[in-house]
Amino acid sequence: MTKESKQLIIETAKRIFAESGYDGLSMRKLELESGVGLSSIYHFFADKDVLLKEVFDITNTQLGVARAKLPQRKTANAMLKDRIKFQFDNIESIVFVLKYFLHYRHDFTHLDRGFVPAKAYLHIEEVIVAGIKEGVFPIAGQDIAKEAKVVTHAINGFLLEYYPAVPKGRELSEVTGSLHSFIMRALTSQEGGVTMR
Repeated sequence: MTKESKQLIIETAKRIFAESGYDGLSMRKLELESGVGLSSIYHFFADKDVLLKEVFDITNTQLGVARAKLPQRKTANAMLKDRIKFQFDNIESIVFVLKYFLHYRHDFTHLDRGFVPAKAYLHIEEVIVAGIKEGVFPIAGQDIAKEAKVVTHAINGFLLEYYPAVPKGRELSEVTGSLHSFIMRALTSQEGGVTMR
């Protein structure tokens, strides 16, 4: 029972859960797809819920570290492009986190607008704040967190639609370009923002 075995269990569980959800992941399926024996899996993880919680914590940490390494851009436009591409570049991890929220929403604090914690859309909130400072997003005085959440859900909806297929090359360029253009039009419109009034 090695560190490598544990890492293989975590990676395989993340993929299976992202593809098939809670009911699609069993410890027996995990054994078959990872090649790690059932006794070893249970040595590391008491049950499926304990395993998924650890995968969630690890995945969130990894995503946070990777987001922190995004280049510092001078414009909100460029920041948004980076963040949309980041979501697609990390599609399996993002879809895992989204499905985790859906299945375990009772474990999260219920907020005024659902269960998704603010850090899940903080990277888009940074884009909106930068755009307001630049004067390109005429939404000053509005609920920035609410706007960021709507934009994040729009991006994540595309991820859920595509996964487990991952767009590459020209298709990736087209889908991220279209999504970027749509969001920029919404945020720069004189109606000011993307949320329903």
